[in-house]
Amino acid sequence: MKSIAFLFTLLSTLSVFAQHTIVLQSGEKIDGVVLGLEHDVWTIFIDGEEKTLPMKEVSSVFFQEYVPYDGVYNEDIDEKTVTADGFTVKYKIVDREMIKKPRVSIGTQDKGTVVVKITVDRYGNVRSAEAGAPGSTTSSKYLYAKAVTAAKSAKFNEHLTGPITTEGTITIIY
Repeated sequence: MKSIAFLFTLLSTLSVFAQHTIVLQSGEKIDGVVLGLEHDVWTIFIDGEEKTLPMKEVSSVFFQEYVPYDGVYNEDIDEKTVTADGFTVKYKIVDREMIKKPRVSIGTQDKGTVVVKITVDRYGNVRSAEAGAPGSTTSSKYLYAKAVTAAKSAKFNEHLTGPITTEGTITIIY
């Protein structure tokens, strides 16, 4: 009898501290504790009750994963500044530090500031770069091309528990 009371207390405690998030095919998210998977049926402890879900209704299960935000560009964060190849480079991206500076070069006398919108994966690689974001002071296609190439050569620290991709900006002052 004591073991049943202990088990009930333990399971009740677990429901308060959800350890898993189950995402259904419909997009609905359920917080609870996954107890097991048998014969294509998930057994889940939710709100003090044991429930079952057919595997075909479940899209994803996250185990104690915490993602602080969705990776969308946040303009309100501090901008950091580095010098790369004699040029001033600024960047804004949440929860990331630049670990490899971009390779910046120029073959003309053109001047201006180019803001490049970037997308960075969990491993710190710049996956996409698009020049001409707000704040750019030039419309030079040459500087845009050089800035995109430079931005793609930068590398950021890994953030394996963060969003799959994170948006940010790299600003290069020519």
